[in-house]
Amino acid sequence: MNNGKICQFMWFDLIFLSFLAALSEWMSSRLLDIWDSSFYFSFATAVCLIAMIRWGWAGVVVGMAGGAPGIWFSHMGPAQGIIFYILANGFLAIPMAVYGKRSRDAIGGRVLYLSVYVVACHVCQAVGKGVAIFILTGEASGFKDYLGATFLIMVIDVIVCGALRTREGLICDMRYYFQERERENHET
Repeated sequence: MNNGKICQFMWFDLIFLSFLAALSEWMSSRLLDIWDSSFYFSFATAVCLIAMIRWGWAGVVVGMAGGAPGIWFSHMGPAQGIIFYILANGFLAIPMAVYGKRSRDAIGGRVLYLSVYVVACHVCQAVGKGVAIFILTGEASGFKDYLGATFLIMVIDVIVCGALRTREGLICDMRYYFQERERENHET
């Protein structure tokens, strides 16, 4: 598959995964209102983490798009909502930026590496939310509060990503996945 086709697929994939993340966030927000519950759960971060393994730091757009429904359901103004729900999610890209251009198959290929990646991304997201909370309210405990509130989500994301890694072509570096498939097709 040539680079043009891979790029087209990447954008299609990122748009589709962004839609899934936003839908997950929207459903979670709506259910929170309907059930009047204090427990909140969304798969938006897990979808973003998968997108970043598939496409590198560009996959952070999925996490940022996944935060968009939060703006409509929060009591914040639009500018504050953008800072908290969209820009703060950009911190999810830090572990992938640190990892660099190496093959991301190593992350998806081992449970330990995948678990460390998921935890690192959640911690970075909590840092982003903590910074946003500090900017918006001046409160310095935002990181700790957010990480504590989303700890169960992080554990569930580790389990979900660990289970999904067994599906071929789902949690892998797509650059190498397409090259491998093309090589296999030429051999047969």
